Formats: sequence, structure tokens, C-alpha cells
Amino acid sequence: MRHNCPSTATLSTLSGLFLCLFLALPGAHAQTVVTVAGETVSADDFAHIFKKNNRDSLITPSSLDEYMELFIDFKLKVQAAEDLGMDTASSFVSELAGYRKQLARPYLVDNDLLDAMVREAYDRTLEEVRASHLLIRVSPEASPTDTLSAWNKALALKERISSGEDFAAIASSRGGSDDPSVKDNGGDLGWFSAFMMVHTFEEACYGASVGDLVGPVRTRFGYHIIQVTGRRDARGEMRVAHIMIRPDDAKGGDAEAKAKIDALAAELAAGADFTELARQHSADQSSRTKGGELPMFGTGRMVEPFEEASFALAADGDLSEPVQTQYGWHIIKRLEYQAPPTFEESKRELEKKLQRDSRSERVRESFIDKRKAEYGFAIDEKRFAQVVEATVVDSIVQPIIVKKGLAKKPIITVGKEKTTVREFLSFVDSKRARIDMTGRTAESILREALDAFGDDVTIAYEDTRLETKHNDFRLLMEEYHDGILLFELTDRKVWSRAVRDTTGLKEFWDAHSDEYAWKTRVDGQIFRCADVASAERILAVAQEEGGDVETMRREMVSENPLSITVEESRTEVGTNPVFDAAFDALGGQPGITEFEEVDGMIRFVRIRSVEVPTGKTLDEARGKVIADFQDHLETSWLAELRARYPYKVDRAVLHAIR
Repeated sequence: MRHNCPSTATLSTLSGLFLCLFLALPGAHAQTVVTVAGETVSADDFAHIFKKNNRDSLITPSSLDEYMELFIDFKLKVQAAEDLGMDTASSFVSELAGYRKQLARPYLVDNDLLDAMVREAYDRTLEEVRASHLLIRVSPEASPTDTLSAWNKALALKERISSGEDFAAIASSRGGSDDPSVKDNGGDLGWFSAFMMVHTFEEACYGASVGDLVGPVRTRFGYHIIQVTGRRDARGEMRVAHIMIRPDDAKGGDAEAKAKIDALAAELAAGADFTELARQHSADQSSRTKGGELPMFGTGRMVEPFEEASFALAADGDLSEPVQTQYGWHIIKRLEYQAPPTFEESKRELEKKLQRDSRSERVRESFIDKRKAEYGFAIDEKRFAQVVEATVVDSIVQPIIVKKGLAKKPIITVGKEKTTVREFLSFVDSKRARIDMTGRTAESILREALDAFGDDVTIAYEDTRLETKHNDFRLLMEEYHDGILLFELTDRKVWSRAVRDTTGLKEFWDAHSDEYAWKTRVDGQIFRCADVASAERILAVAQEEGGDVETMRREMVSENPLSITVEESRTEVGTNPVFDAAFDALGGQPGITEFEEVDGMIRFVRIRSVEVPTGKTLDEARGKVIADFQDHLETSWLAELRARYPYKVDRAVLHAIR
């Protein structure tokens, strides 16, 4: 029934009258193609709209004329909604603002750099790097003194390694690496690929050759000295099953575990079922119930001996020799291998990862820098100095007070917009709880805040200009603006009204009830039986006058649940192919068809009665009546709108669209 209204997510379908490309004839782009209630629509905009909604259609004068009528109806509805003030309602304004915020995001980043970084990330996923590192911890907010001390310490350790001392020994020594894992790995991080390390660290590793000693490299953790120890092509991903035997020191330890894994390997070699052995013997509780199966994994997801043994298996179904890891002994069975994906296959996922990764800041910063250059971004350093002069570090924990004259003065200029000192100080107030003032001057704190504020002001300024700078964004926002209005008003005038207006629905039914009738209907049963004997058993009951088919069905099912199914139905001829065939075979009369074998079962049909066409009641036809009433309401409403508002089409301009 048509009252199941589309959600806001289907706005571009509802506004189905929206967006796509350009005109063919030179000079036609700026011409008006239609005027509706005083609003002009250019040929360029209409072509954009038409082509988005008719991507694969041949453009002909008749198709343009047909679509123009739909477009006029759409614009008339939007005009009616605006005349009712629906576009000023707080709920509408809030909803549209929410959509705009989402739609604006792709326009507020450096998309050229984003594309380049996605491609760079993909290229890196095709190669894996191995590296060792030592870490000297220093927080991003550390004082210059502490930062310099950490830098000097990292540099001194690097010089010792460069002089020939062992990397792992230095990393593991007292006063060496601050990475707690160093006691187990000597600083060796194993193999990794893009997005597996923080971006700065990844950048340093992929920019180095095997054997290079790099650093100090700064990340949020501190300073790193890095030595690249290997590079290889990406391996892809693997899905395996395993049987794990864990040593038990109280019961023979590793020797007993090794003997047991060898015995299992011998059983597998003799043809034993891997899944069953895993369920019976594997010590991995998380996978044993699934026959030892593990999730798909790639480089760096498993301990190295396990990973190496898995990727050494050449074909699905191959088994490894017993492999020892820190967890015990394993036999591994290869189940599936996936090669690294193509760029197109991985592009969307890489974009999501990049947006969550620290490298997204580079995209944002690049965009801001370009916009600042475009709009002549400027800071009034004299005003900034006056703010600093009026501030002491301790006062930053409280609102900063400056003279009224200074508060009203601009401190930042972006394009034609000037932002005042008062607005800057309000920004500082909003961030105060997160400001680290340890060992810092008022000037450095306020400078950092001003830089962040300037970035926000630049983004905000660009945001206000999106509709004028990007025609596709302007049209997209018009689509959402008009689509929300269209949805709300159509629901009020048509969808919900058709359900609420019981008087109108009854009047519509009284005027059209003769249009709603049942076709010839049959009442019957479809029997599907496991074999001829079962079919004959139920048939004997079906043929008896007053035979209790349901009791016999239950008896047969209690003996064999798969022996029989019975489908009961009262349906119109033409809606069920099985009943239709039986109706034809029986000459349109009640009766029972012959047995036939279908899909390995014996089927026959019993038609108990045939009902001649009759009229429907309103309750029987309600769904269809409501849908037709909605069509009636919309047709009447559109006729009213076309009579109320003027509209004019320039057919010559319309038919010039190609």
C-alpha cells in the first residue's frame, strides 16, 4: 500500500527530478528553459537534473517534454510548501543543516592530495617492510628542554649503532629503548605494511633502503631510531585451520606435546579427517569447535613461525609439518588464499582508513593552506601582541579580559570577513580545559590557539562559499532542500491523509467500488509426498467424503517428518501456477489431479471448490483502495496547483538539450 512512505534517505528518488550534466548548443547554458511561480530554471540546471535521472535514456524531444511535466509538478509542490512556510520551520532548518554538514565534507579537503595519498597507501600495501627500532619517550606537549634532551639521547644511541655496536643489544640495554616489548624482541617489529604503524614511522621506513639507519623520527610516542632490515612483496591474506597441542610442564612438557603432535601428523598422513582431529585434540578453545578454522589473516596478524608456515603452503588443502610457536605445537591446513586486491577493489576501504589515520591531518592542512593563500589570510600581529600583553600564564585558567576597544578590533582577516579579538578569546575559553600550560609562556599558548582558530575561521569561510564556488554542490543542496519539503508536504497532502481521511476514503470507495472485484477463485490443497506409497495413503483419505486429511497428515509426519507437506490456499486464478495448471487440467471444476513427479517428490492437487467472480468488500480491497485514493488525491492536488501558479516552458530551448 502506498502509505508506506519513502524515508528521507530516498530524497533523490522522491525529488526524482534532480541533477546531472550540460547542454550541447553554444550559448544555451544561461538561457531560461522554464519559469514556475516566478522561479526561473536555466537550461544548464535542467539538463543536469534530467541527465542524472535518465542516465541511460536516449534524449528526444518527447522524453524531454515528458520529464518537463514531472519537473513542473515537482516545482509546484515545492512552491506550495514554501508558501506554507514549511522551509522556515525549525525542524526543517535543523534537518537541512545536518545534511549540509555531511554533504560539505568532501568539499573541505584537498581532494587532489587525498587521491595521491590513497594511491601512495595502496602502493605501500603491495610491499611489506621489516624494521627494528628503539624509542626515547617524550610527549607531544613536552617542554623544549625535555624535547631537546630526548633528541640528544636518541642521536647518541644512533651514533653508537653507526659505530658498529649491535642494534638489539643497545635497544635492550639499560638506558636503551623505552619500548617495553624490547625485552622480548630486541626492538625487532617484524613485517608490516601501510596503516600498521603510525604514519610518520611508516613514512620513514618506506623511504629507506634495507640496512639504512634512520632518525631520530618524531611520533606521538617520542623519538625513534629505525633500522630497515627487509623489504618484500606483499603476501596477501590466508585462511587456515590448525590443531594446537600446548605443552603441560606437569605432564611431560614439550617432549610429550611434540610426541602427540607427531602422532596426529601420522594420522593425518594416513587419511584421518582434519576437522575431527581438531575437535578432539586441539588446545585452542576458540577454534576447536569449528574444526580449527581461524579468521582470514595477513602479515603481522599471527606470530611469525605460524605465519611463515601458513604462507609456505602452496595449495588449498595442503598440510604443514608440525610447527612450534610460543604457544605450543601446530599442524596447519591451508583453506583459502587471497592475493592483494586491485586498487579499485581497495580504494574505498583505503579512503576510510586514511580518514581515521593521522595522515588525514595533512590533507586538511594542505586544504587550509591553499584557502589561506586564495583568500589573503592575515593575522594582525599588533592586536595579537596587545592580547599577549594583557595576559599572564596563570590568567589563562580564567577568561582573558581586554579593553572593549581592543575586543571589537579584528585580529584575523579571511577574504572579506574580519574576525574580532572577542571571538578569538571566546575560542580560547572553549578550549581552556584542554590547554597544557606546563612550562609554557602565555605567548606560545595563545599563538597555538590563534593558529587553530585561524584554521577554523578559514574552513568556516570556505564553507559559506561552497554554493557559489561549486555548482554541483549548489544543485545538490537544492535537491535536499526541495526533497525534504516535497516529502513533508506530500505526506501531509497524500500519504498520511489517505489513511486518516476515513470519510474521504469511504466516498472514494462508494464512487469506485464496482472497480474492485475478485476474479474466479479456487479453494484447494497441494500435496507433496516423499513417494508414491505416501501419496496413495493421503489420497485415499482425500477422496473420502468427509475424510480427515489433517489427521492423516499428522499421523504420517509423526512416522516420518519428510513424508508429506500440504499447502492450503484460497487464491485467484492466475496467481498460483500450480493451482492454475490444476484448474485447467480439471476443466475449471473441483476434483483431484493425477500424480506427477516434481523435484523428486510426488505431487497432486485437490480443488475443493471454485468460486465465481464477485465484488470485494472495502476491507478486502483496502490496500488497493488506499493506493488508488492516494493517486486520486495527488492528481486533484496537482490540478489545483497548476491552476493556482503560473508556469511557462521555452520549448525551443528545451528541445536543444542534448
